[in-house]
Amino acid sequence: MMASENIDWKSESAGARKKFGLDGYEPLQPFVAGRTIDRSIWYEGQLLVFYADGEAVGNSCAVWEGNLLEGMGPPPHIHLYEHEMFFILSGSITAWIEGERHEVSEGSLIFMPAGRAHWFVSSAPNSRMLSWTVSAHADRPAKHLQKKLFEYMGVPAQEMCLPEGSGPDFRPDPDVLAAIAEENGSHVFDLHQEGWRRAFGERGQIDPEA
Repeated sequence: MMASENIDWKSESAGARKKFGLDGYEPLQPFVAGRTIDRSIWYEGQLLVFYADGEAVGNSCAVWEGNLLEGMGPPPHIHLYEHEMFFILSGSITAWIEGERHEVSEGSLIFMPAGRAHWFVSSAPNSRMLSWTVSAHADRPAKHLQKKLFEYMGVPAQEMCLPEGSGPDFRPDPDVLAAIAEENGSHVFDLHQEGWRRAFGERGQIDPEA
């Protein structure tokens, strides 16, 4: 085989696609995403950094970093078309999937299947994690638009650190939030009856002794 510097790898790739019946497919462009302020959002006392989402990845996934203080987390919700995974870089979280409690420590990953209600809180003073959503099935219309929800409820980060306090006492319009969630193939439970409930925690936990 020729030395690699003499190979036209674009032609090699195109040839492989054609051989396997994908000659009409135009691949996405590669990119490197840094931990930069232009990718970051302050949201309810948290710092979120979005590395991959939207058209750049063909709406096939979303990868973001969350930094959150102890006790912070979203209310119960469900992703109908996307599996979600968290990998804990530092700290720890407690997650509930359909009311069952899971402790996720530093260096661990939790898999939350599409179609199962879930929520979580940071169980350490400061937790840092990576989140992935991936399409659950080719026939399900996953869009991976989580960033749109965070942009509605948050503000562009001013520094690469947690904002002071827990953030503005913002309560989203339930109709707007429900529409964004529906567009994303998600659902926030009891939104119109209860409103947005940050740090939901143990309130919906199933009693294992019951």
